[in-house]
Order: sequence, then structure tokens, then C-alpha cells
Amino acid sequence: MAVSETSGKIYDVGEYGRLDTFIKEQQSEMDKIDLEKSVQTKKIIQYSIILVGVSASLFYFKYLVSKKK
Repeated sequence: MAVSETSGKIYDVGEYGRLDTFIKEQQSEMDKIDLEKSVQTKKIIQYSIILVGVSASLFYFKYLVSKKK
């Protein structure tokens, strides 16, 4: 009695479609996370530039005030 090579295997025709959909959803979620991190990094850079500008202005103002005395 010959047994075929496919006997006992269960094939799900829709599995590849579900896996492809799952991978696309995962990729879109990771893209969103990367975009959020990019925005956070830009905000950190902006705030640090503002902080450096304000502190430089304060030191310059202190220099000008002490120079007049």
C-alpha cells in the first residue's frame, strides 16, 4: 500500500493571507513608533537649543550689568 507524500498534512489556504496582513500591521505599528521617537527627538533638540539660548542670554546680561558697575 503506497502512502502519498501529502497524507496527514493539513493545508490552510488562507494562512498566507493572514500572515501577510499580520506582517503589514506589525510594520505599520513599528513605523508609527519610529515616527513618535523622531518627533520626541526633534522636541528634545528644540528645547535644548532654547535652553542654551536662554542661558547664554542670561550670562551675557550678567556680563553687561557687571561691566556697568
